[in-house]
Amino acid sequence: MFSKQSWRMFSLLMGTVLVPINSTMISVALTPMAEELHVSIAGVTWLVTVYLLMMACVQPVSGKINDRWGRKRTFIGGMAIFLTASIGCMAANSLALLVVFRAIQALGGAAMMPAAPALVRVNWTDQRLARALSVMSLVLGLGAAVGPLMGAALLDLGSWRWIFAVNLPFAATSLVVGAALLPESYGKRAAVDWGGALLLLGTLLGGVLLLTGKVPVRWYVVLPWLAWIATFIAWQRKIKHPLIRFGLFRNIGFSVANVSILLCNFTMYATLLVTPMVLHERFGVSTNAIGVYLFVFSLSMSALSGAGAHLAERVGHPRAIGLGFAAALLNSLLFWLCLSVWHLHSQGVLFGLFVLGGASAGAGIVSMQTLSLQAVAKADSGSASGLYSTFRYTGSVLASMVIAWFHSASAVVFLAMAGMSALGTLVILATQRTIGSRDRSAAVSSV
Repeated sequence: MFSKQSWRMFSLLMGTVLVPINSTMISVALTPMAEELHVSIAGVTWLVTVYLLMMACVQPVSGKINDRWGRKRTFIGGMAIFLTASIGCMAANSLALLVVFRAIQALGGAAMMPAAPALVRVNWTDQRLARALSVMSLVLGLGAAVGPLMGAALLDLGSWRWIFAVNLPFAATSLVVGAALLPESYGKRAAVDWGGALLLLGTLLGGVLLLTGKVPVRWYVVLPWLAWIATFIAWQRKIKHPLIRFGLFRNIGFSVANVSILLCNFTMYATLLVTPMVLHERFGVSTNAIGVYLFVFSLSMSALSGAGAHLAERVGHPRAIGLGFAAALLNSLLFWLCLSVWHLHSQGVLFGLFVLGGASAGAGIVSMQTLSLQAVAKADSGSASGLYSTFRYTGSVLASMVIAWFHSASAVVFLAMAGMSALGTLVILATQRTIGSRDRSAAVSSV
């Protein structure tokens, strides 16, 4: 018989695991969706872009929302929104409706994600907290890993709509069990920067529309967008509890960590989005096989994320990040050579590429997050985590934009991945001595 705590954890896991699953599961379904809806690949990638945009803009404020409105209420409300949006996605008969419901789905996910660990923090004892959080982290990592595999299996049922239908039993179970058993709790009721979230959304959306050619690059378009950005910056400097505290970027370690996760996530998402198209359209690889390859990629990334802490202990956080970027650079060039130049696509070659790609993506993630949090005071950890999430999702948005531009020219995408990895390597080489000396100073002062 399960204890009440076990059922509470079950509810949280059943809900939160849907967010990474739905982030990666759709990668194998983009081509079938484009064919059935009679739209271009560039058009259907908006399903990825809008999901990431909403997560980037809403997640930084959702932590304050669950403190102010109640963590249980926020989690259950987010779950209900996610469930409703999944039904809408399943029933949509046009790309426009799918994009709208996909945005609403992300809104629900962004509300859930900060609420779940907060509920764990207040409902588990200190002795059991680390184990509970590690279980949650493991399940979220596995969710991202099995997403492509699950998507490929669901496509075999005959329709891409199954990738949204599969959410329903998970979401409904989480909703019912959570409503019945999760206790309510509140945190410090700080003001929520709704204006900042709206201005950030406009900033990112305007950039996406301009860079993808959805609106003309003319002075009468660019100037209002730049004015919008200036308004966002002025607003953040004016209010007491801003969405983004620009002063945190004065710390070199914090800045490097956030730039690094942006570059790393660009390469990771570009891999998840472009390789299924290349393998299916150019080499005729089956959807199931593609799902297996992406599963291997995500599993390798999760494994190296776990080993990343041990790597950082041996070589330090900057070098661990640098090694990850160097491996990602090598992997991106090998993807380009094997798939775009030499046309090598044997199982052995592909497994090697995806294992190395996942390992390179995961090797420095723990160091990036640790570096970001260690660079700020404990009181600023919430703001630092929100900014880190925003930069992470911004990298994913940039990747989806590049796919929209160059989906038919995969070589450009692979070289862009290599360029981002090279830039990350150079950033680490230029700053690791400064970051290392500050880390040593902090260690000495703490003693």
